[in-house]
Amino acid sequence: MTERDEGVGGANGAGGAGMPGCFFHPDREAAAFCIYCGRAICGACERGEGLVHRCPYCHLRQAAPPTVHPGTAPYPYPVYQPPQSGPCPSSRPAYAPPHPPHAVYPPPPYPPSYPPSYPPPYPGTGPYPYPAYPAAYPARRPSPQPPEPADEKEKRWWRADWSLAEVAVALVAIFGLYNVLSVILLVTTENPLFYSYLSYALFFCPLIAFSCWYIPRRHGRGRDELGLRWGRPARTALYGMAGSATAMAFSYGAYFAIYLIFYLIAGRGPVAEQTERLQEMGGAQVALVIAVVVLLAPVFEEILFRGLFYPALRRRVGPRLAVFLNGLIFGALHFQPLFMLSLVLVGIVLAYLYEKSDSLLAPMAAHSLYNLSVILISLLAGR
Repeated sequence: MTERDEGVGGANGAGGAGMPGCFFHPDREAAAFCIYCGRAICGACERGEGLVHRCPYCHLRQAAPPTVHPGTAPYPYPVYQPPQSGPCPSSRPAYAPPHPPHAVYPPPPYPPSYPPSYPPPYPGTGPYPYPAYPAAYPARRPSPQPPEPADEKEKRWWRADWSLAEVAVALVAIFGLYNVLSVILLVTTENPLFYSYLSYALFFCPLIAFSCWYIPRRHGRGRDELGLRWGRPARTALYGMAGSATAMAFSYGAYFAIYLIFYLIAGRGPVAEQTERLQEMGGAQVALVIAVVVLLAPVFEEILFRGLFYPALRRRVGPRLAVFLNGLIFGALHFQPLFMLSLVLVGIVLAYLYEKSDSLLAPMAAHSLYNLSVILISLLAGR
């Protein structure tokens, strides 16, 4: 048995004769030894329960929570506050050794505020404790619905709240499938123009009807949001006739300008194959073409381009740019290079009519009168 073991009274570490002075109070006789660091401690400095004797520092170390290193736990990290269990640690003499190397220390003070920027430094790139900031890049949420406008004229556009992406997908699907079918008919039939109009009635119009029913229905909207309302009949008729005359003027003005440029460059005018094929058709086929062009096309194209597409475009870019873009896309999707500029101008006129009227019937009437005029001119030009 060593001298230390004899001093503490054997294995239980109790005090005995010939004990050294207390580590923290040298003028007092030690009563036990700390079972962790071996320091001699008096009765006032002793911490522990039963046969377990600890000095104040080892007692604080055992009672403290485990050390949390920056970056190993979610912020905010627990800040260690040493318990005040007696005067011994604060009254330690100047010659006492420092804390044990593995003791738990309080975290460093809070750093100066960061400049207002987002995001602040990530954990591990700045002094601890890191400034609190929102969850890293939360998932983007769709833009909230803007408040309902007070103006009655703007409410009809506000209620048409379907997205532009939905309409774009519908346009790509409808015109993509229809043009694939047109190419097949061009290769496999002797009269592709007639069968193209027939497929327009049997295939293209049902696709438009389904899209214009499904997309508003997903948003709880109906035919009023598509512009299918009567409005003011007299003003609708006036807008229809005025719009048709304006569209004819713009369309044929652009066509004659292109015809003149082509003639000056090539020495001859461009040939419109559709016009020649239309003049070669029989009476029943011409009647079907007129029914499709004058009745079906104005109704279904206006519902698609003005009723469904224009409100979504208007919500994104505003009325002026929406009128221009709607006409541009309307002309481009007809895939007629010779008449593209004319069709773009016609689309702009029809979109402007819908913007200024309370009903989709005004651009429908203008579109129908314009198509009737064009097809009659095409039929009579060959006679």
